[in-house]
Amino acid sequence: MWAGQPPLPTNEYHVVVATIQTLHAKLSNQHGDYEFLSDCRLVVFDEAHRSIAPTFTSVMHDIGLTRFRRADEPFLLGLTATPYRGRDEVETARLVHRYGSRRMDSGAFTNDEPEAIIRELQGMGVLARADHEIIEGETFSADTFSPEVWKRILEELERASSQPWLPQSVENRIARSATRTRRIIGAYEEHVQPDWPALIFATSVEHAQTVAALLNRRGIRARAVSGDTEPATRRRVVEEFRGGEIRALVNYGVFREGFDAPKTRAIIVARPVYSPNLYFQMIGRGLRGPMNGGEERCLILDVRDNIRSFDRALAFSELDWLWA
Repeated sequence: MWAGQPPLPTNEYHVVVATIQTLHAKLSNQHGDYEFLSDCRLVVFDEAHRSIAPTFTSVMHDIGLTRFRRADEPFLLGLTATPYRGRDEVETARLVHRYGSRRMDSGAFTNDEPEAIIRELQGMGVLARADHEIIEGETFSADTFSPEVWKRILEELERASSQPWLPQSVENRIARSATRTRRIIGAYEEHVQPDWPALIFATSVEHAQTVAALLNRRGIRARAVSGDTEPATRRRVVEEFRGGEIRALVNYGVFREGFDAPKTRAIIVARPVYSPNLYFQMIGRGLRGPMNGGEERCLILDVRDNIRSFDRALAFSELDWLWA
């Protein structure tokens, strides 16, 4: 189902595949053609860690899923590789409760703790083992900027203190550091082997374009994509990456989810991220093991920036167990 092509039931058994945004638009308008959606018997949410957001809640209500869980409600199934909400225990509890506190994988592993499950999946070859390197980023302090600019930066950081990313204005300032960008290129040349497909998460749209251009100048075929890239162009670039024609795919704001290139052998996280949930989604693009069509190992390179007077820790700093 999408905006210009609404599927209507043709027989007793019917499957609708749609984004949450499309469902919300159709159902909130109370259009009679879509009443059949309230009669579904099974609802499956992919990337289910998002499903406590208001839009999801509205759609669930409209198709007959309520907090009272009546006997005639549809079955609800959520699928996610990260069944938690960052560091927020209250939000995680809400997510767990939304699915009746039932985990379909409960008992499937020797130990239900996330770290133990990941190690078990690595041992089975479902997930790749992770190697890790640090790229020293920049230190940003009052000495870096004028007092007025530094004050404005701290105010922006304070307003966004609960967000997984830095404010875009701050990301743009970080991205403009030529020293930092040179270190990223140097780390790529030092650590990434010539035949390794690499996925790079840049700090801004312009940063993605700059990194791709610098890699191309060094004879490494690279392309930059972002939310501004035309969908047809993005699809073509992704296929070229999967096919080995592009060695480095540099992106900003895309490929955290819904992107699969199992042969990815290196990930560079150059965008500061503070949510373990989002960070795992990002590096998960390279953690497909042999049983998933991927490799035995994946190299993760993290850029470590330091913003003085901003005491939040980057997400990767809590994951020493992953690359131990």
